Amino acid sequence: MTKKITTITLLILSIVLMSIYVISTTYSVIIDVITNDGQSEIINKITIRDLVTNDDGTFNNTYYDVVSELNITNEEANIIMDSVPLNEVLDVLLNSVVDYSLHNKNKLSNDEIYNLITEGIYEDTNIDNSLRDKLITKTDKYIQDISKYLYDIETVNHGANV
Repeated sequence: MTKKITTITLLILSIVLMSIYVISTTYSVIIDVITNDGQSEIINKITIRDLVTNDDGTFNNTYYDVVSELNITNEEANIIMDSVPLNEVLDVLLNSVVDYSLHNKNKLSNDEIYNLITEGIYEDTNIDNSLRDKLITKTDKYIQDISKYLYDIETVNHGANV
């Protein structure tokens, strides 16, 4: 269980890392969706910071697992969590999960997810070479497990928007 949690967090934070997606045992992700004119929309935007903090804003176990796994400072963790390109990748991944869960559309492959993550990492100029190398290395290490885990995230459709 801890390996899966670490895996999803690294992906999402490498993006996403995850992420997307690693989720600690004390925190779970449920994607809330509303359907409006046949289009599914995620109700609340989920960011990397949402995945690694509790409702009260304190860091959860996922944060500490990622910092430890990547061997990074709090400042580097903040760079990852605040990364616009990585959060955009997370949004793409979560929308893909929604499309798969609710509309039986195709999953992104591990390679497609890896490519999204690495593009996001390289696009963010705030990520220096040392941090970039750590993120790419860890993403490469866990990428084979991420698609299966990512597409197991629960999606809840709240029906039509009135």
